[in-house]
Amino acid sequence: MLRAFRPTRTKSFHGTVAGFAMAIALAGGAAVGSAAFTSEAAYAQNSRGFAEAYQPVAEMVQPETANFEGARAQIPTIVAAIENENDRQVAGNLILNIGNNLEDPALQRQGLELMLESGLVPPEQVGQFNWFVGSLAYQAEDWADARAGFQAAQAAGYSEPETDLTLLIADTYEREDNVQGAYDYVMQAVADAEAAGNTPPEGWLLGQLQNSYDYENAPQALEVSETLLRNHPTSQNWVNALQVINALYEFDSAQRVDLYRLMRETGALTQRPEFIRYIEDLDPRVMSNEVQKVLTLGLETDDVFTADDPYYLEVKDIADTRAPQDRNGIDSLISDGRSGDGLDAVSAGDVLYSIDDYARAEELYGVALEKGYDADTVNTRIGIVQAAQGDYAGALETFEMVDGTREPIARLWAAYARSMM
Repeated sequence: MLRAFRPTRTKSFHGTVAGFAMAIALAGGAAVGSAAFTSEAAYAQNSRGFAEAYQPVAEMVQPETANFEGARAQIPTIVAAIENENDRQVAGNLILNIGNNLEDPALQRQGLELMLESGLVPPEQVGQFNWFVGSLAYQAEDWADARAGFQAAQAAGYSEPETDLTLLIADTYEREDNVQGAYDYVMQAVADAEAAGNTPPEGWLLGQLQNSYDYENAPQALEVSETLLRNHPTSQNWVNALQVINALYEFDSAQRVDLYRLMRETGALTQRPEFIRYIEDLDPRVMSNEVQKVLTLGLETDDVFTADDPYYLEVKDIADTRAPQDRNGIDSLISDGRSGDGLDAVSAGDVLYSIDDYARAEELYGVALEKGYDADTVNTRIGIVQAAQGDYAGALETFEMVDGTREPIARLWAAYARSMM
């Protein structure tokens, strides 16, 4: 089983908002956390009915006469008395004040939402207010409202230094068991970033790659892998992407060989079972020279082969016996490939590839194509040897011709060619 490579989940918000004193100067009202105002001037823009309902409650929250539980009981009366937006702003401020003193997240959220609904929150504070609303809803496991709050904060240009809002919004979908929603949201954010000429954060894509593996969604894994490798073609991401694709797609032995070749090329071949399957798919009696390379890499890779490994010794003996025969008989093999059928030509091309004779391998694969051998197989291998010769543009054109069950392999080889251009 693959180890998880999901980035560390966004830090928990329990406590992020519960303890906030919210030192925000609010236009048209008292600073949050301070005593509510009671002067007649404060009611100038409020309706008379609201002022009458508000006054007794405002007195309950003064330090010298504090009765926050009594004030809590009067909140429905205050809300019912709202007649205009200034009433709504002042009521929200008062309710938030009560909620802060009682450490009641529901009241904090109610107060903030009323102030936002009033439209009187200063524009520069709208993003932060929505962030707090989203965080309070997140605490309450109200995922839809949390998402709405975070999206509104994001739309207002708000950012939180230790939190990735895109990942957090995706997390609200996942907590609703809406993995598709998370995927669609993140991939749209990725597309928007790329369209703006920006590189999307690696964590966005790693999270979706992990999801695609966890939920065995091969098409999504392929799309995410291509996007990840286009933006962050690191050695570790080649390991991440190719191991997921290898795990999720069912390839036959000939197809797997071409995927393993890409894994070897990118340093993504790291696990003993992969090495063994690669060797068995090649067959040391047929592709001995390539098997020798795989064995050598296995010795150099931790926890794969040791010099006294019985499996390693058995395979090495077969490959070492066969490899000189293939090299010495290459001219005859080429002749057979040119004069025989498509299978003969592909076989000759494969052996030429195994001894790094890429130009002649490309020629023999072309012969196989002319003789009607499976076009998807042949074009995959033509693209591989073109990439091996540094003809990345040509390789891209060739890989685009591959269809059917080999398409995922060709698309990943194309990602490699692009990364090398």
